[in-house]
Amino acid sequence: MTGDSEAGGLAELRRLMPATDGQDEQVDWETMTGRWGTAFPADYIAFMAEYGAGSISDGCAVLRPEPPFPGLESDVEEETANARDGWPGVETPAAVQETKAPVIAWGVTVAGDIACWRTLAENPDDWTVAVFRASGLQPWQEYDCGMTEFLRLTFTGALDACPFDDSTLWNKSPQRFVHWREQLRLLGVDDPSTDH
Repeated sequence: MTGDSEAGGLAELRRLMPATDGQDEQVDWETMTGRWGTAFPADYIAFMAEYGAGSISDGCAVLRPEPPFPGLESDVEEETANARDGWPGVETPAAVQETKAPVIAWGVTVAGDIACWRTLAENPDDWTVAVFRASGLQPWQEYDCGMTEFLRLTFTGALDACPFDDSTLWNKSPQRFVHWREQLRLLGVDDPSTDH
């Protein structure tokens, strides 16, 4: 697999999911690289700059890479820990910490499915998508594409089957993306990132 075209991937995604309610997430990618011991895929970085973290049609959350303020885990860290619990051959938290993460989460659905990168490749732009589904005999399914291409294929129904237990994103467009800060504003909840 070759890395997704950052500009081309986002241009196609914009058509299927307008970035009207997106916001630049302002991620400190140098800190993220230090924390995880790896850089992140270019399409995810571009997605965070245009859309940010938030909800897709109330069916899937694209995870916030950094905590809203110091002292908390990020959504990526929390869901990655959940995904690793289900990854074959990872038996203890210590074993996870001593090896390169087999998967890093970037999304979670309302059904509890976790969308991750399979981090085998040295170049993050060559990471593939792996989805953990708690239901079924084979909980892990891998897809030979990056995050934005995976979303495009899901929205257009171009995969062999719906990758999630919930069908909100499957073969439907346009999808609606709402940044997490906009979600809080709509709910009348204070943004925790402004309290500290």
